[in-house]
Amino acid sequence: MRLRFLVLDAIFLTLIIALKEALAFLPNVEVVTLIFMVVALLFPLRDSFLIAFSYATIEGLLYGFGIFSVSYYLVFILIVLITHFFLKKPTYLKASLFSFFYGLFFDVIFALPLLASGIKATIAYLLNGLLFSLAHAVFNFIIALFLFEGLYKLLKTLLERYGQYGVK
Repeated sequence: MRLRFLVLDAIFLTLIIALKEALAFLPNVEVVTLIFMVVALLFPLRDSFLIAFSYATIEGLLYGFGIFSVSYYLVFILIVLITHFFLKKPTYLKASLFSFFYGLFFDVIFALPLLASGIKATIAYLLNGLLFSLAHAVFNFIIALFLFEGLYKLLKTLLERYGQYGVK
């Protein structure tokens, strides 16, 4: 039975990576946040962490490991935790607002390891990327507004139909 769960985890990990790479030509437009939210709501926490950890590791393998690698683990595990514990009974509006604020504060979370370089470097990094953070937040909001509810309902129905996870 656990093998079925691992296969589903691998499918979602692959989906997240493929969609992220497919949209890479558009600056700060991504569906990673949306998919992690849906996964965190419908999969057990253990599997959601496995997918988030694996995703951050693959990002490191694709783009190299460095000081920002810590940030990748932090931001994707954090989205799983926040969604799992605080976004109960999700609606498209709650998901959209959460996506907006997560997109806005993504760089703040991402910059935490930069504090080792000093507060000035961290502030410079955040100010330099302010417009991109705002674009990230707006695109996250729009994507969740139009896609969250349908994706959530579809995945929940499929998981219930095929007996996966004991959907919440």
